[in-house]
Amino acid sequence: MSTFVKNYSLQNIKYKLLLLYLLNVTDILFTLLLLSTGFYIEANLLMAKAVQNIFVSFVLKILLPAALLFYIYVRMRIASEKQLKQSNTLLNVATAVYAIINISHLVWFLLYGFFVVFLC
Repeated sequence: MSTFVKNYSLQNIKYKLLLLYLLNVTDILFTLLLLSTGFYIEANLLMAKAVQNIFVSFVLKILLPAALLFYIYVRMRIASEKQLKQSNTLLNVATAVYAIINISHLVWFLLYGFFVVFLC
């Protein structure tokens, strides 16, 4: 795991971009599922209006990031070693943030499950 985090080869960065994208997609799926329960609200003020429309959510969280991350990958193919190393650091931070967000969604699902089972 440590090798994956520290390695900043283009191939490894490609996997990190894919992982970041998958975490982003699961974030919106988990968010929409939690919102559909009626017990949760969107905590991200920038996305609060967007999640009211599934199409807008889809564009903002699935299509736009896919295009952006693909563009970044294409540009990274001509990046210097220093740029790859800096990008690796930023990708690690962004991936960690999205992992924490996804873990928080899973905790909220667990709490919702306890609520449904024990209080309803």
